[in-house]
Order: sequence, then structure tokens, then C-alpha cells
Amino acid sequence: MIDKIRSLILWSKSSEGKKAIRYSLTSVISAVVSQVAFFLLYGVLAVSSKTSSIAATLLGAIPSYILNRYWAFGKKAKNSFWREIFPYFVMAVIGLVFSTWSSDFADSHKTIVGTSHLAQVILVDGAYFGSFAILWVAKYIFLKRILFSIAETPAAVAGGEPNK
Repeated sequence: MIDKIRSLILWSKSSEGKKAIRYSLTSVISAVVSQVAFFLLYGVLAVSSKTSSIAATLLGAIPSYILNRYWAFGKKAKNSFWREIFPYFVMAVIGLVFSTWSSDFADSHKTIVGTSHLAQVILVDGAYFGSFAILWVAKYIFLKRILFSIAETPAAVAGGEPNK
């Protein structure tokens, strides 16, 4: 058990571990932004689940992109619309479609938890949150291996700095 803890600590100090931890923290921040927006729109202002989901997802995507690009994956070069922003937007739209469908489905069946407004809000909000939890791992792999991957130059392979 102690060896596993030591290995986890060593991994968390590695470049890969730091990247995964920063990605996780970015996800938490973005999830909080989205969840607060969804709860306020759907639960307090009584906006439809579809509109609430769309607005909350778009609001959460902004800090998600910025924090992932600059902090989690350490990109410093100029943004590329076609290589980064557009694919990130497509990924956000996939999340938006899935979360909107999930929250709308839960909204259509919210009476299974009774007539309590709070219980219904928790059910629909839980479906919204759960949809992003499902996509979380796939998103990390996509960001790490494709979108924010650092192309290696011959100098990087020879021990120099990676091309950022």
C-alpha cells in the first residue's frame, strides 16, 4: 500500500502527472461554472432545460479552453483557429448536444422523483452533470494526444526543447 502511495506521489510530480492534475482541476472549475449557471437558469429562473443546458455549457467552455490550453497543457504559441479553436468548439458542441439531450430527457421524466421542485431540479441537474462526467476521459485523451499535443522537432528528440 505504501509503495502504491509513493508511486502515486512520484507520478503526480512528473510532467504527465502534473498535466493530468491540472486538467482535472480545470474540469472542476469549468464544471462549477456550468453547474452554477445551469442551476440558476433552470432551478431559479425557470428557464427550459434545453436553453439552460446550452447556456451553461457555453459559459463553462470559455474557462475550460483557456485553462486547458495555457495551464493544463502549457501551450504558449499563438492560437490556431483551425487546429485548436474550431476542433475545441466541435468537442464543446458534442458535449452540448449530449448534455442537452440528457437534461431534456431527465426533465421529461422528472415526475419519477415526485412533485418536489428541489428533487426535480436535482434530477435534471444531475443528468446534465452526469453527461459531462461520461465524456471527461475521452476529452482528456483528445486534448492530450491531438489538440494540444506538442509536436517534437529533431532538436526536441535530441534533448532540446519541444516545439510549442
